[in-house]
Amino acid sequence: MISFCSLAKANQPDWVLSGTFLNEDRAHAMFVDQNGDELLLEMGDDIQGCFLVDVLKNSAKISCKSKEYNLSIRSSVGDILLQAEFEQSQIHKQTVVLSKSEITDYLKEKQRLVSEIGILPVVEDEQVVGFTLSKIKPDTKAASLGLYNGDVIKSVNGVSATESERFMQTVRELSGSSEITLEVDRYGKSLAYTYILE
Repeated sequence: MISFCSLAKANQPDWVLSGTFLNEDRAHAMFVDQNGDELLLEMGDDIQGCFLVDVLKNSAKISCKSKEYNLSIRSSVGDILLQAEFEQSQIHKQTVVLSKSEITDYLKEKQRLVSEIGILPVVEDEQVVGFTLSKIKPDTKAASLGLYNGDVIKSVNGVSATESERFMQTVRELSGSSEITLEVDRYGKSLAYTYILE
């Protein structure tokens, strides 16, 4: 099993990008935490150990651990920190052994699955090309699989999301599989995960 902990301290608020403000001589990014507290940042300001390096219309760029990440409106700095931590700790570790009964039970609990993972289709030229993941929190099964908000599932067990019917059939049959492979696009970087169910 993969396990990791958040770089954000438990007592530290997680900030979410709520808006950007651009004028001729200044750019600001507005963040809000889970309590509704707001924080207005300028370029170079620190947030959760990351630095604001650019502000665009409806997005901002932060630098964490000498790597830059794009935040869209409603994106969480904590998710970026988790992603940065995971990427550093899991370089070239893309095979995971899981309990088959635990995964089968998880896939059967549709209400829990829907509450822990948001899935939206990515459409290009009127065709579904993948599925974006959202609502993933650090203590969920999806997070323990190494999946993050913003990840785009491109294929499952070698079947591309562009093959809609075949793709959905493959997803429905996952609980009977002994091995699951996912091709994931993470901010333009292609990753391949193999999950071995024992």
